[in-house]
Amino acid sequence: MPTKIISYDVKPTKLIPNSPKPLLLYKGCFLRDGKVDAALAFDTFHKNGWDTQWVVTYGHYQRSHYHAATHEAMVVMSGPGRIRWGTADFGDDPERHTYGTASEDGALYTDVEVGDVFVIPAGVTHKSYDFNAPNPDPIQLAGAGGHAIHSDDPAKFVKEVKISGFTMMGVYPRGMTWGWSEGGDHDGKYESVWNVPNPRLDPVLGGDGGINKSWKNQHAIL
Repeated sequence: MPTKIISYDVKPTKLIPNSPKPLLLYKGCFLRDGKVDAALAFDTFHKNGWDTQWVVTYGHYQRSHYHAATHEAMVVMSGPGRIRWGTADFGDDPERHTYGTASEDGALYTDVEVGDVFVIPAGVTHKSYDFNAPNPDPIQLAGAGGHAIHSDDPAKFVKEVKISGFTMMGVYPRGMTWGWSEGGDHDGKYESVWNVPNPRLDPVLGGDGGINKSWKNQHAIL
């Protein structure tokens, strides 16, 4: 169980739909002896109908993006790291749009800790990066594409994968897969993103709280 749940209201911008549903941060999840029990996290997500699709170690840069057709959850397996929420990048220079001023104003920043779980509504933009990373770009640890764990035993893979730096595991409601959208891609179509149905169960808490409380005015998937 999380030690605390923090809710963030991430409002739309001129380029990003974000969401009327809050971004949720669950603190202190799946911890044993100060580390994330990856097998426990995997099993909990799976039991609640959310499937693991990637494990990524972040680099110095990532483009700001959102998922227009699915909600997402991410658990911080190792850190530290930082995530910027809610705003679009300008241009193609990663140094300028990550560490400079080539992005929309008004971003939310979170400095992550091991055991943080973010439950992200469709449309909320995010970019994850590590000031101290040895590599510029994210490294996919679970196979090319990031849409599934490429192993005969995904639970065993997640339990045994070697992690370092700022690494997260990403999960999605069963049957959903993520797409990549950037600023301006849904100009005039924000409602279509906001109306992505809720999953039946929260990825961490199941039917008891979480999105079932904070997102309760939206329809569940039948």
